[in-house]
Amino acid sequence: PENTLTAFVLAAEQGADFVELDLRITRDGHLVVCHDATLERTTDGRGFVHEHTLAELQRLDAGYAFTLDRGVTYPFRGLGLRIPSFEEVIAALPSHIGIDAEVKSAPWDPADRQRGQAIAERLVALVRARPDLRDRLLISSFDTAVLDTVQARDPELPIGLCTTPLAPLPEQLRLTIECGYDAFHPMDVGFDEHGAAVVASAHLAGLFVNVWTVDAPDRAVELAALGVDGIITDYPEATRQAIERALNRQRPTGLATTR
Repeated sequence: PENTLTAFVLAAEQGADFVELDLRITRDGHLVVCHDATLERTTDGRGFVHEHTLAELQRLDAGYAFTLDRGVTYPFRGLGLRIPSFEEVIAALPSHIGIDAEVKSAPWDPADRQRGQAIAERLVALVRARPDLRDRLLISSFDTAVLDTVQARDPELPIGLCTTPLAPLPEQLRLTIECGYDAFHPMDVGFDEHGAAVVASAHLAGLFVNVWTVDAPDRAVELAALGVDGIITDYPEATRQAIERALNRQRPTGLATTR
């Protein structure tokens, strides 16, 4: 089930270099890992995440809605999976695993944007208290106000702009560069014929390019060949294996590999 400790530990076991997660804030000011603004899709709870305390959220079943057979069975119900706090995820992951923390914030909703900025401020405070996180953490968001808050509070923390294909790919990159961010996170659906040129331009500007969400291993191989720096996927093991097979095919015969 998404955004659970079980999922993150499995990703690490499958060879992921980073985990990507979604941050929201509780009524009592804690950072929790949950994609949706509301609880119904992934838990047995109801209502908005921000209207609940951490204790209330952690009484919910975060495996309740997960199914692999379109609702015939729900194998993770009742197993104790919870909505984790951000600190719990940090503690559960090996220290070599990076964390791409996407701050959820709706720019068109002033109240939600304010919550997004509050999350950003708490992340900066957490890194100040935990300097070991500085080398592991990438803060990303679709909301430039969130990223600007991080940049103003701690210019050394790496930040990445998430985008959708509402504008041409080169324009998305141009905005990321103009804002002074460190990484560009375009959606795979919009990663079109301009992809190779955009990757080259991003690298010239010193930016990383991390594409989301890439769940077809063959597509991941194509993107790796274009030189993207990161691939955000629901299937890390299959993705890694496909890329490694492609790399092995490209190596000259007679050379030993390290794997």
